[in-house]
Amino acid sequence: MRTMALVVRFGLELALVGGAAWGVWQLSGDGWRWVAAPLAAVAIMGLWGVLLSPRAAVAAPDVLRLAVEAALFAGTGLLLVSAGAAGAGAALVVVWLADRVALRLTAGRPSALEPDGVPGDRPRLSGPRPGPR
Repeated sequence: MRTMALVVRFGLELALVGGAAWGVWQLSGDGWRWVAAPLAAVAIMGLWGVLLSPRAAVAAPDVLRLAVEAALFAGTGLLLVSAGAAGAGAALVVVWLADRVALRLTAGRPSALEPDGVPGDRPRLSGPRPGPR
């Protein structure tokens, strides 16, 4: 169950980036599309990498991480609705909420992606393990 929730989470991350880029593309003027859509995708990927990824550069409190994640998914959902993809926007938010519940209910359980049930503590193929954050 946890492994499936983690796979869905990865798909949601991809949908978040793609949905934001598509929504900005649809709502931007012709001249700014080529700048605004990639910039939206890069901004979300950067924020995700710094605050939300299992190996995030910043060790933010869980409540802040959840708030940022919720803001990203809700904002992208609203962006998709505004761009004319109401079903996709609603689905993004609903699937994200269901996945968050599944991840919470299965916290601490091992999966193929988190053998010890610890997020971000994946085995490496080679090289030393990183020290404490």
